[in-house]
Amino acid sequence: MPLFHQQTKHSYISVRKNAFFLDWRTQPKSFKTYPHFFHRFKIDSYPQLKHFNLISGITFEKHYPEGDYYLRTVPSAGGLYPCEVYTQIRDTKGIISGIYHYEPKESQLTLIHEIEKDGIESYLKESNRIKGLSFVVSSVYFRSSWKYNDRAIRYILLDTGHQLASIYSSLAVMGKESQIEFDFDKKELNEAFGFRSDELSLAIIKEKQDIESPKTITPLKQKLAYVSPSDYLESNKFIEDAYNSSAIYSDETLSLPQFFLNIPKEQLKNAILNRRSIRAFRGEMIEAESFHTITRDIFEFASSVGINIYYTLHRVEGVTNGLYKNGTLQKAGEFQEKSKYLSLEQKLGGDSAVTFYFTSAEVTKYQKTTILSGFIAHIIYLRCELLSIGCSGIGAYYDDESKQFLETSDNILYLLAIGR
Repeated sequence: MPLFHQQTKHSYISVRKNAFFLDWRTQPKSFKTYPHFFHRFKIDSYPQLKHFNLISGITFEKHYPEGDYYLRTVPSAGGLYPCEVYTQIRDTKGIISGIYHYEPKESQLTLIHEIEKDGIESYLKESNRIKGLSFVVSSVYFRSSWKYNDRAIRYILLDTGHQLASIYSSLAVMGKESQIEFDFDKKELNEAFGFRSDELSLAIIKEKQDIESPKTITPLKQKLAYVSPSDYLESNKFIEDAYNSSAIYSDETLSLPQFFLNIPKEQLKNAILNRRSIRAFRGEMIEAESFHTITRDIFEFASSVGINIYYTLHRVEGVTNGLYKNGTLQKAGEFQEKSKYLSLEQKLGGDSAVTFYFTSAEVTKYQKTTILSGFIAHIIYLRCELLSIGCSGIGAYYDDESKQFLETSDNILYLLAIGR
């Protein structure tokens, strides 16, 4: 396993020895804002941008004496929202072809660079012209490490997966299919985008192209302006080194299945807007048909990208309780209390109908498999919302004890609980 994964494991002892006080008054801001003189486009003013706010828009506001808190269409570990989203728009009528920064709080796109023969395509393995929408997802890691310290390296990858899936589902509402690129020169792109060590590019998701455009695109004409993504920064060398050691690897373009095929677009839109991470289950059963709908094609897709999905099944009507791997029963039994304990003794893990464990033996493509664990979890989130079933990600768990229970040498990447 990567050394940084090994060094950020939780155990019964470590979570008690490493407790610390968190002063919420020092939380860094979770919105990056470009200076006022950059040209902005209000999303609601452009029909071509319809549904754009689904990718990470504000869905609820909470106001407290110490400040305001915003919930978004995409979940985030600790509600810290380290992801930033940039979109390249090319050959779209009525919109300047360029690279934009998405500002969810103001519901607008900020133009940061006009493109012609240049573009983000140049940094991909295949530098062919991409029409329509492409998205770069980056992470402002300090927003997460402020609370989670070194283990934040895991959370920023999982959050990136959720963000990619949120973009994917938003494109599905627009009637578009998607592809993800992991194999690009992230360090070169970081430099071109004006990022410093405080912001890290992680993945690109784009519209699937109907017709290949062999026209080669050149690198960006000029380095983009640096804008601090947070109001202050406490650098973390461990996270920066972990990112640099795992950022570059060879991979192919990932064409994504249509996970929401035959779902009415308005219904999917409402699921995106209404999705929430629940905090408690009532411990009720869910229907076998619902469970099969939620997991349809999930195990096959996960296996194809190097991920195994184990799960403890507790409350599904007509289905044997026990431990499963990729849909196959490994051991019958009652494992509610075990899953509760392994998920840092959170009741969610045991009161659920099903608790999933995302694992992988992949080392070289650790970033990819961790990001895609978050992606798959988000697809499950939305399928649960469509069926009025609760769902919550669990990023904190006892690593080695989970491996022992599952009888696997895989790295444990993520837990996810669903139920009523």
